[in-house]
Amino acid sequence: MNILECTIKMKQETREHYERLAGAVAEKEMKRLFSLLAAAEDEHIEKLRALNDTMIKKGLETLDESMCVFSPHIDPRHLAEALRNDPDAYRSVVQEEEETIEFFDQLKTKSDSEQMKRVCQVLADKEREHLTMLENIYFFVEEPRTYLEWGEFSNLKGL
Repeated sequence: MNILECTIKMKQETREHYERLAGAVAEKEMKRLFSLLAAAEDEHIEKLRALNDTMIKKGLETLDESMCVFSPHIDPRHLAEALRNDPDAYRSVVQEEEETIEFFDQLKTKSDSEQMKRVCQVLADKEREHLTMLENIYFFVEEPRTYLEWGEFSNLKGL
């Protein structure tokens, strides 16, 4: 399994995790958030597949499949406990993405192959873009709670 196939497998597991979380939560807003995160993972998977199709011809190094496992921070069976200190799961999602970026950065430094280093850099950059997308989704969902008062009535003092 090459590094791109490994990444795709981990992203599929991540998407399935978000789908399980969407099914496990009762709150409508949380269902929406996890559904949007799952859709973002789908979009990311498609981009990685396109990248894999172009890179596969270049003969990428293979990885041990045991490295290609997603380990979620939030267990759907213990959802209430997991969300007690992170009620909207945002910090957990960001931490998972940051760990993925760190994984590719470490793999890049450990690799002897220049081609592998370039691929790891591309994947780390894609993960950074994906993290930005997830942050945008979160802020979009949270925006109704963080608005300024209407300009017509001024936002300098409360009504």
